[in-house]
Parts: sequence; C-alpha cells; structure tokens
Amino acid sequence: MEKAFWFNSWELEGHYTSFHRKDIHPYAIKYLPPFALEGQTVFVPLCGKSLDLLYFSRFATRVIGVEIVEKAIHQFFEDNQLAYRQIGSRFVSGNITILCRDFFSLKREDIGPFDIVYDRAALVALPRPLRMRYLQTLEWLAPVGTLSFLNTLEYAPALATPPFSILPDEVASYFPNYAIDHVESQEVPTHGMVRKYNLSYLKEHGFMMRKLYDSPVLIDIEDLMETA
Repeated sequence: MEKAFWFNSWELEGHYTSFHRKDIHPYAIKYLPPFALEGQTVFVPLCGKSLDLLYFSRFATRVIGVEIVEKAIHQFFEDNQLAYRQIGSRFVSGNITILCRDFFSLKREDIGPFDIVYDRAALVALPRPLRMRYLQTLEWLAPVGTLSFLNTLEYAPALATPPFSILPDEVASYFPNYAIDHVESQEVPTHGMVRKYNLSYLKEHGFMMRKLYDSPVLIDIEDLMETA
C-alpha cells in the first residue's frame, strides 16, 4: 500500500491497526525457541510495535526492526516501559534497534549482518507490485544461509485490502532459492476476519525457510533503484 495508508492507519488506530497483536505470536515461540535464538541477530521488517520483538530480545544477541511510522516506534517503547534513545533514524533500547525508515530504501550497511528474518505480517501487508519490491529488497539484503520464518494467511473470498491472501504455491514461487518447510497450515474459524468479512474459511500458514543461494531471477535492488 502507499505510505499514507500506514500513517493513516496508525493515526486512527482502533480496527485500523487490527494487524497488531497484543501478545507474542505462538508460532514465534514454537519455531524460534530460545536455543535457536542464542547468539543470533533477528531482523524484523515492517515491525510496527510487535511484542514479538520483546520475545526475541530476551534470547537473541540483537534484534533489528524496521518501521516507517515513527508513532508506532514510540508506542512500542512507551507501552513496554523501555527507556530508549534516538540517534538519527535509529531508536535503541538495550539490544533492540528499530529503524524509522522506508524498507525499500535500506542498504546492507543500514542494518548490518543478520541471521534470522521474522516476517509475521509484512508480506501479507503488501499488494503484488509492492510485494515484488519487498522480495527484491529482502533478496538483496539477506545473505546466503539466512533462516526465515514466514507467516501468511489464506482465505476466500480474496480481499483487495491487507492482509492479503497468499497461497502456499505462491510462497514457493516467491522464494525459488530457499529450502522451504511448510510447518503450519491451521484453519482458524474464530479469526476476526472470518466474522468481519463473512469469509468461507481462513488458514494461517507458517514456513521455515533457509536461503540456499543468491537468486539470479530477482532484479538487483541497486539496478531497480537506479531505474526508479
């Protein structure tokens, strides 16, 4: 979506920020347990004020989030009573750093090396054109060997607003250079979207993925930026 959509969502809050969970996602605990986080740096794109950041910070060496809306960043630290300091576009508290940046403008040196990507609500937040830019940016940022956890939704009928429905076959096509383990495929009849939009069904998928090699298919993000 356009940047204004997200600024407006965080300004209005309420159901406009229903994507924000008020708990740690159980998939984060199940598939990225404490022993898997030890000594690791976790990268969380489009992080909002996710409580998953707190969970990762307890066990990982470093947690790096990226969020374009500064209001959400302030709320994350204030809601969780974390003292923080601002250094330019960086907001830092202990081993948590949140960059107030447009994800698509990131360079490798902005975030440094990382071991794990955690995507709970980033890919599903983006319509297809921006989704492809997101994938291209992530491909350029993530080194070979990166472990990723991806959470997606599948539902019908499809909606023209986020979170978007993404089928497992689509995930496979988006990450051709990853080993993908489809670890969760739970139907969630009690999900709020089912009631709100009268959906026939909704499934929440989880994927554990490992980057095997740099993709020759996706456009180099530097070339993309030069032609933008």
